[in-house]
Amino acid sequence: MPKQIVTVGHDAELFLYDENDNAVSGVGLIGGSKECPREVNGGAVQEDNVMAELNIEPCTTPTQFVSRTNEVMESLSTITSMHGLHYKIMDYQKFEPEFLKSKQAKMFGCMPDYNIYSSKENVVDTSSLNKNNVRTAGGHIHIGLTNPNFHPMARSSLVKGCDMYVGLPLTILEGTSQRKAFYGKAGSFRHKEYGIEYRTPSNVWLSSDNIKMWIFNQIKLVASDVVYNLSHNNQPRHERWIADTGENSFQTIINSGLVDDAWDLCENYGIEIPKLN
Repeated sequence: MPKQIVTVGHDAELFLYDENDNAVSGVGLIGGSKECPREVNGGAVQEDNVMAELNIEPCTTPTQFVSRTNEVMESLSTITSMHGLHYKIMDYQKFEPEFLKSKQAKMFGCMPDYNIYSSKENVVDTSSLNKNNVRTAGGHIHIGLTNPNFHPMARSSLVKGCDMYVGLPLTILEGTSQRKAFYGKAGSFRHKEYGIEYRTPSNVWLSSDNIKMWIFNQIKLVASDVVYNLSHNNQPRHERWIADTGENSFQTIINSGLVDDAWDLCENYGIEIPKLN
């Protein structure tokens, strides 16, 4: 089989705040949309609900991943500062009702995502988000392979590997994240022509260059393991580990933010845990 080239990108969301640290809407301020993103160095920015969204060009090295992410974040800072605003890395935010009245503020997701374990669509209670004037922010990872169809289980194994090597250790940083009541449950993904969009992570990994680099390296580790083992008709080790833990128990650890259990599993299987500082 020809060598698979792995690419990693992301779409991460950020809340905006005024000079008094009050959460505000980015509608009409950031520019760009899903259909027509606002191009900047390293990628693009756009409005997503009331948040700002970052997109980067696909990367093949950790240095690219970090530098392009930082370039887009710097461009966003320039844009927001023109309006006297700044962003913060938070995954759950309550707003004053006045900021959530627009049509755009009531739009949630352009297409559904799915749970890799149940194969069912993830259903989000958007009525509760609207009732409580709350929004959540994710840090979705896009993973591409030269030929993602090389094996019928490639995408499934990629998602599960991301859960084990990314979603599980990020649980230790996120704790009992309120976002998980709506988005970001274990095994959340979208099927993409180039591979997958892994939708479990929040935006916490934007906190430092070390964690950004950790994200890329963990994804590359997962993809390499999946490609090698499935090409040789072997089961990737992360699938065995999830089976040994029990799929339901494994999902509960991530979904409920069971930090101690997540820590124990990471230590047991030698999975690197990132540090916020």
